[in-house]
Amino acid sequence: MHAFNTNPTEVTPEKPVVLIVDDARTMRASIDRILREDFETLEAKDGDEAWEIISRKSTLHVVLSDLMMPNKNGFQLLRQIRESDHNQINQLPVIIITGHEDDARMKRQAMALGASDFISKPFDSIQIKARARSYAKHGDTNRKLEYARKILSQKTTIDDLTGLANPRFFKEHGRGLLAFAARQGLDVSVLRISIDKFDLLEKKKGKAVADKVLLNISRIIDASVRAEDSVARIEKAKFAVMMPGANEAGAKVLAERIHRLIGNAVYKLGEIRFRMTASAGLVYQAQGQSISFERVVELAEARLDTAIKKGGNNLVLGDIGVQGAQQDLGSIRRPLTLEEALALLGAGQTHGLGEHLSDLLTKIYPLLEYSDKELDLGMAPALETLSNVLGMRMK
Repeated sequence: MHAFNTNPTEVTPEKPVVLIVDDARTMRASIDRILREDFETLEAKDGDEAWEIISRKSTLHVVLSDLMMPNKNGFQLLRQIRESDHNQINQLPVIIITGHEDDARMKRQAMALGASDFISKPFDSIQIKARARSYAKHGDTNRKLEYARKILSQKTTIDDLTGLANPRFFKEHGRGLLAFAARQGLDVSVLRISIDKFDLLEKKKGKAVADKVLLNISRIIDASVRAEDSVARIEKAKFAVMMPGANEAGAKVLAERIHRLIGNAVYKLGEIRFRMTASAGLVYQAQGQSISFERVVELAEARLDTAIKKGGNNLVLGDIGVQGAQQDLGSIRRPLTLEEALALLGAGQTHGLGEHLSDLLTKIYPLLEYSDKELDLGMAPALETLSNVLGMRMK
């Protein structure tokens, strides 16, 4: 006769995890006694120790932090949390606890930095438990939303910010393109691009400005390539272009055009105008060569690393069979071609076109004059004005 267990094993739900940050051991112990029944508690004696825990503890729900601490204080820790690139960290609920005599000023400063709530010492156990429970639930919701977003991003093939292809698409589509090119006896080129000093821009000007610059650069790249090319955003400020059927000369022209257009674009922030540059590496695979997609990308990445190590604003070229010529374009400032100007216009980047207009209009003036005569457009007065503005250029 078999005995059946009528009391199945109970599964105890995991407790929310709370990090207590305070330089006073007695204060940490006091808060721990209040919360340990309902929470898993971790402790840190200052902001540096707290950040180390936050960086490696993915299940953290709430941070309770003092403000006045040695080394990294509560304000600095709060700023570091809110400025993190990881949503799981920058969305963490942070409750500030302090007994400073100027509570009102401290509260304003903490809230301005993104504090979730503020508790003044002395506090009672009911108050701190209630706040911790409330924000632990909020933190858990954020973690679930972030998990869902990650799962969704793994299934989609579009980059959220730029609208370009994402790494998943580039990897899967790139393999298919390379296999197709091999079967059809086509050349293939891969260009890898990295925006120079992008992290510095983000740190100095903020994420919103950096994202706008990144979006603009993505538009420049996308407007510069052929219809059959594929453009993807691979990392935060890195892109890749797959060019099936592009021979060595064509791939080089396209790579140089993209590199120059990125450097020519002008950004305006209030009264400040600035430019960004890029480093790039190009790999050309001639028809008949047999090499894996991963190896092609690896070689393009190696050329990109070389360009970056040369100080940035460089384009390193080469086919797969040779080490590749290194071409430093940092000091070359050639006039824009009409095609490049149209690419900038297509990307909505008009700030940098003004200095090139005279050269561009001079180039197309004969075409405008011919079109006016052939199509009877009535442009003679306008063309005369344009000729006078351009002056000696038309003589």
